[in-house]
Amino acid sequence: MRRLKTVVALVALSAGVAGAEQFGVQAGIGNLGLHVGAYSRVAGFGPVQTELRGTFDRGLTSGGETRVGADALLSVNLLLLRPYAGLGVGLPLGGGGASFQTTVGARFGLPGPFSGFAEGNFGSRNVYRAGLLLRF
Repeated sequence: MRRLKTVVALVALSAGVAGAEQFGVQAGIGNLGLHVGAYSRVAGFGPVQTELRGTFDRGLTSGGETRVGADALLSVNLLLLRPYAGLGVGLPLGGGGASFQTTVGARFGLPGPFSGFAEGNFGSRNVYRAGLLLRF
């Protein structure tokens, strides 16, 4: 019986038990300032899903830069955590060239329809963000 419980626990951790959301919006703060984004599920199989995300970041300093970005993400639904990683492109709205970026992060459940997120975005600038996300 103990072995069965161990197997069930491992399957739940590796396969995920919560349903995958179809759409989500996120808001947070990072070392560049305010961050908002929206993502949508593109495809998925079991606990793995692919997502597309658009982001908007606004710096809070007097010369704060405004950037928009787009990412393609791959996420895995674990029991208490949804880690994700992806590649994307960022574009400063005040001029300048586009830059490629890599994102690594995780979403974690909170009560109700909310989740928290924490991520690192690495490219021409390294940005670390944390905030809330409303999932649908």
